Amino acid sequence: MRRLFWQMMISLDGFMEGPNSELDWLVSDEDFDRYGREMLASIDGMLLGRKTYQLFASHWPTSTQSEAPRLNELPKYVFSRTLERVEWNNSTLVRSDAVEAVQRLKQQPGRELALFGSAELASTLMHAGLIDEYRILVAPIALGSGAPMFKHVEQRVRLRLTHSETFSSGVVLSYYEPR
Repeated sequence: MRRLFWQMMISLDGFMEGPNSELDWLVSDEDFDRYGREMLASIDGMLLGRKTYQLFASHWPTSTQSEAPRLNELPKYVFSRTLERVEWNNSTLVRSDAVEAVQRLKQQPGRELALFGSAELASTLMHAGLIDEYRILVAPIALGSGAPMFKHVEQRVRLRLTHSETFSSGVVLSYYEPR
């Protein structure tokens, strides 16, 4: 069975974006770029909610960044009840039940699946027990307010730290698995 990990960069105080949806605080360095290349080589599919899809689709198709070709070629599963269509290369719109769709994707042969951003979708998948690993990148900045990473958590979710590394920028990448 394929594994699904959720990756998110957050501020030190737990926000995935600023109060006005700002992302200008996200940190990148050589260590992050290395990690990104290795991570993208290890997956064969991306899961995205509507907001993250629209953000990615507005940037990556015309980007000259080194990871753009890989992001553009990977299969993308976009979960939305409001989008009418998706146009980014290799994107599939999933309007059906997210839990059932992800269960089917995980049963297919292949490498890992990555969920980027998409806190609403992640919340649904987390409650269904479908996230196998949480990759949390903590940036050395406090935003004070914004959108929290964990939304709609109604009961405690216990996680076990399996690995951690610190990038030269001060970003700490931690890998957690559900207990």
